Amino acid sequence: MSCSKDDGVESKPPMEELLPPIALDCDYFTEDRVMQNDTLRPVDYTIGCWANVQGSLKIEPGVVIEFENHAGLYVNLGNKALEIKGTEEEPIVLSGTSKQKGYWRGIFFAEAHNPNNLIEHTKIEYAGSQDLTSSSPVYEGTLALRGVSGTTPQALSLNHVEISNGGSVGLDFHRIEKNATVSASNLTISGNEGVPVKISAEMAHVFDNTSSYSGNALDFFNITTSHYEIVEQTVSWQKLDVPYLVDGRVHIKHNGHLTIEAGAEIQFKPEAYLQPYDGSTDAGNELSLKIQGTADEPVLLKAHDGVSWGGLLFGFTQEANVISYAIIENAKGDFPIGNHENTGAIYMHARPMLTMENTIFRNLQNCAFYGYGTDPFENLTVSNLIFDNVGSEYCAP
Repeated sequence: MSCSKDDGVESKPPMEELLPPIALDCDYFTEDRVMQNDTLRPVDYTIGCWANVQGSLKIEPGVVIEFENHAGLYVNLGNKALEIKGTEEEPIVLSGTSKQKGYWRGIFFAEAHNPNNLIEHTKIEYAGSQDLTSSSPVYEGTLALRGVSGTTPQALSLNHVEISNGGSVGLDFHRIEKNATVSASNLTISGNEGVPVKISAEMAHVFDNTSSYSGNALDFFNITTSHYEIVEQTVSWQKLDVPYLVDGRVHIKHNGHLTIEAGAEIQFKPEAYLQPYDGSTDAGNELSLKIQGTADEPVLLKAHDGVSWGGLLFGFTQEANVISYAIIENAKGDFPIGNHENTGAIYMHARPMLTMENTIFRNLQNCAFYGYGTDPFENLTVSNLIFDNVGSEYCAP
């Protein structure tokens, strides 16, 4: 006997056919767009050019976009909003049509002023095929935010974003200024061919230890020479899972206050140094550097090349500066700003206020402390210092 449909045997529904991605034209983003997830498309969209994003853009959870070789997004929104917002269950994926490191170009935020600009629960992979700008200043990496001066500040929040397998740096924020509305948390930046982050000194504090920056070709959190002053700010550099790398001068001045927290490792290139120094002792010119390690987690200041870096240049400080539980290695005492060479790891001018305790000076070819002027050490308080392979402990011209 044969069975019929009425005999209680269930038939299987037909399988839904998977669809190819939608290929977007280069002018697709000239107007406002919402990009949606289609469960029948494993890849929802492909982009084959360096697309100029001029309309507001919303990318919904689960969307997958793949970019052709050297394609990417040039974000030129002005005050319009960008929202790339996935969820933990349905992250957004921005990838290359070929899974090769540095295959597509990346995302460059040229004009992005809306405070609601957001990238969240998003994976960005295989970007960084070429620089994001072709003329100076050069921006590179998977994602970059242009620094602006004298115009409407830039704005972008990054939260739960993974940046991986890029052909260059992860994030390039090297020219952003303190007027920008920028936040970053819960990032994972790994597998890239450069440093995870390039950032200006005055904005380095927006990156914290909720994120992971390790597993890249160059595992350093890179503080660049652009916008090197910490002014009218109170900021902290936290311990990260990679060392900081300082390219040049970091100048703390005029109501600038920098704290380096326990366990942080700061490496310096040969001409790099910290300068807690204002031009006078006028009222209101408060500034401070606080290096606050612990016995278990000292702060390490050392030369990136293992040979030399500048050191710390103190002058005209009115607040009590503190260095506690630190290790200072290889500081040569070269400070280009004053043409000072071969001085000391800590250069003191105009009787700066400094309390220093539980600190090791190690492998210094010159002095630990170098004082210039009348009574340079008058406001220096020290306790429990160790001098290991140091040329001299205290010097003056």
